[in-house]
Amino acid sequence: MAQANVYTSVSAQAWYTDKARISTGNTAVTFQVEGVQLTYVNPSTGNTANVGTPVGNIYSNAVSVPANSRQDIYIGVGNKLTISGSNFTVQELGTASSAQAASKGVGSA
Repeated sequence: MAQANVYTSVSAQAWYTDKARISTGNTAVTFQVEGVQLTYVNPSTGNTANVGTPVGNIYSNAVSVPANSRQDIYIGVGNKLTISGSNFTVQELGTASSAQAASKGVGSA
C-alpha cells in the first residue's frame, strides 16, 4: 500500500482519496470542501468541460475542528480541500473511489 500524503497547509488542494483526517494542535481550525465537476458535456455545443471545474462549496459554512482533537472527514476524490488556521496536519485516508479516473481526466463524458 502506498504511503498517504500528510500536509501542514492546504488551500484548494485537489484530493486523491475519499477521506481525510484532520489533527489539530493547540488551536482550532476550519475547513471547507469545494465540489468539483469531473465530467460534463455542454448540450448546446457538444464540448466537454475541463476536468476540475469548480461548482461550489459542499458545506454552506466552514466547519470547525476543535483544538487538540482529530476528525475524519469525507472529501471525495477530485474535490478540493482548504483548511484555515495553524498548527494542524491533514492526512489522506482510505482509497480512491471510481471517481479517481475522472479526477485524472480519464473516462467517457
